[in-house]
Amino acid sequence: MADLLTLENHLIGEVWTSVDIYRHLETLCDLGSRFGGTLSEMQAREFLFQQFKKYGLSGVHLEDFDFLSWQRGECRLKTLSPSEREIPAIALVYSPSTTEPGLEAYLIDVGAGSDGDYQAQLAHLPEGIAMAHSGPDRKGRWLHRREKYGLAVSSGARAFIFVNHQPGMLLQTGSLRMGQMAPIPAVGIAFEQGAWLSREARQHPVRLRLEMHTSHKPARTAHVIGEVPGNPGDEVILVGAHYDGHDISQGAMDNAAGIALVLELARIFAPLQGQLRRTIRFVCFAVEELGVLGSTEYVKAHQDDLENLALMLNFDSGVGAGQRGFDCNGFGEIARLCTLFSKEMRYPLQCTERISTAADNFPFLMAGIPNANQTAQVNPRDLSRGWGHTVADTLDKVNEQELRESAMVAARILLRCANHAEKLGQRRSMEEVRTLLIEQNLKSSLIIQDKWPFSQ
Repeated sequence: MADLLTLENHLIGEVWTSVDIYRHLETLCDLGSRFGGTLSEMQAREFLFQQFKKYGLSGVHLEDFDFLSWQRGECRLKTLSPSEREIPAIALVYSPSTTEPGLEAYLIDVGAGSDGDYQAQLAHLPEGIAMAHSGPDRKGRWLHRREKYGLAVSSGARAFIFVNHQPGMLLQTGSLRMGQMAPIPAVGIAFEQGAWLSREARQHPVRLRLEMHTSHKPARTAHVIGEVPGNPGDEVILVGAHYDGHDISQGAMDNAAGIALVLELARIFAPLQGQLRRTIRFVCFAVEELGVLGSTEYVKAHQDDLENLALMLNFDSGVGAGQRGFDCNGFGEIARLCTLFSKEMRYPLQCTERISTAADNFPFLMAGIPNANQTAQVNPRDLSRGWGHTVADTLDKVNEQELRESAMVAARILLRCANHAEKLGQRRSMEEVRTLLIEQNLKSSLIIQDKWPFSQ
C-alpha cells in the first residue's frame, strides 16, 4: 500500500491547484437544470461519461432504467373573495392537472403543516385547499415537504399550497411522490404571498381558484458509473451524488456542486488504481429530484452485489460556509470513525448520527449499508434549503474556495476510509434499520410519505 501521508499531501495539492473543479461546475450550470427527461439532463450525462473516461476510471458505463417523466405547464392561482388577486405560483413535481374549468375552494391555513396543525382544521379540510409553510413547527421540528403534503392528502384536502418560509419573493418547487403522480394538485408560492394569504384568512374566509396543467410520460435515463479498483479490492466504497436539478434553475448548489465534488474525487483518485485497500466506485445518480428515485432504482438493481459495499458516501448540497462534517445516518461506528479521522487530520469535523431520509443515502440505509452525507451549512436549522429548489439556485451562490475546501475534506476522509485496515461499519438487518428510524422519530413521517416498508 502507498504511504498515507504522501498520498494525502498529493491529493490536497491537486485539489487546491487544479482549475478543473470550478470549471466543471460552470459547465454543468451552463447546460441548464438537468431535470429528468430534458435535453440538458442528457447532455450532462454525456459530459460526465466523457470525463470519467478521460480520467481513466475503470469500467466506465451507463446503467439505464425507466422512470415517469413530468412536465409543468400553465399555472394560475387567484383569490376570488373577498377580493380578486393573482398569486404567482408554480406546480410541485408530480402534481396532477386540475380539471376544467379549475378547482375552487376555501383556503385552510395549517401553519407549519404538522399533524397537530392539520388536526386543528380537520373539519374544514375536505372542502378546502391546505396551505403550509416550509419552516419548522412550534416544537422546532422540521417536516419534509412530502410529509406536509401527505398529511394534506390524508386529511381530505382538495389541493395543497407550499409556502417558502424564507423571504425574497422566491417560489420553491420539489417532488410530492417518488416516481409517480401524486393524488391532489399542489403548488409553491413565495413567503410574501403566503404571509398575505395567511393574514387575509385570519380576518375572513378566502376563496381560491387553482388552474394548472401538467403532463407526464414514460422515459428512460441512466446513472454514470466508473471505478478505481483497489488491492485486493474485495470491498467497495460507493461515492455518489445526483446530477439532476429542478427545471426552474441551474441547480448549482443542489446539486451541480455535489457532482463537481465527485468529478474532482474521480480525477485525483483515478491514478491510484491498485494502491488502495478498497475499490472506490463513483456513481452520478439520475433523477434524485423525483423523490430519490434514481438511487432507489440503483439499490434494487444491485441486490446481488450489495454485500461488498463497505460504505456509501453521499455529496448533496455539501458546500457552504459552515464547518465541514458528516451526518452518519444512525451508524454510530461511522460517526466515531469520522471523529477519529478528524483528530488524526487535526481538522475539526462535525460528525453526527442524524438520519437524512430525502437524499441518495436513504435507499442504502434501508438496505442496511453504512452511509454518510457530507455537510457544510452554517446552521441548517435556520437556513433550511436556502436558495435550493428556487430560481435563485445559480452559479454565483457557490464560492470556489468553499467548494475546494469541501473537496479537500472529502478527499482526506475518502483516502482514510479506502485504506483503513479494519472494518468500516457493521451492516444492519431490516429490524435494526427499523429501530434506527424509530429512535430518530421518523416512523410517522415515513408512513405519511408512503416510504415506510415495514408492517408497522
